[in-house]
Amino acid sequence: MRIIKEFTLRTQYNTPEEMIKEIELLKLVVGLMFRFYNKAAKMDLIGTLERLGGDFREMADYLRNFDEQKDAAETVFNR
Repeated sequence: MRIIKEFTLRTQYNTPEEMIKEIELLKLVVGLMFRFYNKAAKMDLIGTLERLGGDFREMADYLRNFDEQKDAAETVFNR
């Protein structure tokens, strides 16, 4: 098992597309971790983000939509 001892984000980007790609990857990682929470914890986190307002509402919407996505196996076997 690999333990991350230090986590740093790159702060210098050559193009805006590189920055957007990094942000989207971070959002994906947060969404994947979010999927393991129980339903009550998910709703609590989304509610907290919505109360913070501003850009946090966008993240709350993203997590709500991420949670509603079906994974491939569920989509294939439930036809």
